[in-house]
Amino acid sequence: MNTQRLIGPAVALLLVTAVASGIWYSHGKLRAEHAATEQQQLDAAQTIVAHGLIGSEKDAFFADTKVRAALAHQHLTVAVEKAGSRAIARSYNPQHDDFGFPSGAPAAAELQSLAHAPETFTPFYTPIVIASWRPIAQILETNHIVTERDHNYYITDMPALLKLMQQHARWKDLPGSDAFSTNKAVLVNSTDVRTSNSAAMYLSLASYMVNGQAVVQSQAEADAVLPLMTELFLRQGFQEGSSAAPFEDYLALGMGKTPMLVAYESQLVAFWLAHPERLHSDMVMMYPVPTVFSKHVLVPYDDKGRRLGEALERDPELQDLAHQFGFRTGGNTKGPEIWEQHGIHTPPTVVDVIDPPTHEWLEKMINGIEQKFP
Repeated sequence: MNTQRLIGPAVALLLVTAVASGIWYSHGKLRAEHAATEQQQLDAAQTIVAHGLIGSEKDAFFADTKVRAALAHQHLTVAVEKAGSRAIARSYNPQHDDFGFPSGAPAAAELQSLAHAPETFTPFYTPIVIASWRPIAQILETNHIVTERDHNYYITDMPALLKLMQQHARWKDLPGSDAFSTNKAVLVNSTDVRTSNSAAMYLSLASYMVNGQAVVQSQAEADAVLPLMTELFLRQGFQEGSSAAPFEDYLALGMGKTPMLVAYESQLVAFWLAHPERLHSDMVMMYPVPTVFSKHVLVPYDDKGRRLGEALERDPELQDLAHQFGFRTGGNTKGPEIWEQHGIHTPPTVVDVIDPPTHEWLEKMINGIEQKFP
């Protein structure tokens, strides 16, 4: 057989097959690209943009690229502006916003009333803590105010701590204060109670202790606790309007500037997750006993806000991301068990928790304090 006569047709067949394959591949690639483009256009058409006001401690969460991607999977884009929780309740504007997302239940209750919202969403929460330093905690432990248990510090005698502040005690006057023997007043610093939720939660807790360990719920009780509550805030001097700035000062300027600061557990946990080397520093959390939860309640004004609330509360990916920002959630995984894997010790459950006053009585106390500001 003449092999040369066979080679020609074989080569031609190979060329035809290669060209056909190339055309098929090219068409297949074009079809895939076209399908992907169509899907992107469909996703874009289905994606809604939800606008809203949030507390400053959630700003990093909504700015995170992973959070934005998880929201995009739910066909959501979120545009937020920061404001204090009290300001959020006072700035209800359904023509501009689709939701409000304050950091406390009293402000959320007022907002829900204004919005006539049939439902709200609480995707995460965090307890109020005192951000402090190990030498401070040890001084207070020597004075039987703080107890260390299971790698955590607890303020087990809040009345005694409040009494020291009422008496204008100085750190140098306390037994065992060699590590911080200064003329600085024993005082818990906070944000501005007129604007910030963390300060309002501190007011809720302090007024509860002074009111015979009962939530303030009458004019007589509010009048009785107001003098000391006013002093606790006025003696601090200048106060920031939101929780982010004083926490940055606490981190940057240390114990000398801020021996004790009202903070959210989430702030410290998120910081340690991002800066694990600081776990070995003198930074500590002290849990008041009792404490109060800061519940992050999303109040929807319309369907866009409702869709966002449902996604934050029910999507497992977004719940997992909330843990990375130090928030506790419902569900099977709540947060502390994740943080423990990173060497961050927090109570698995916080048992001794009080409710804040209703919005009405919290407002009355804040207004009373506000009248005394210069």
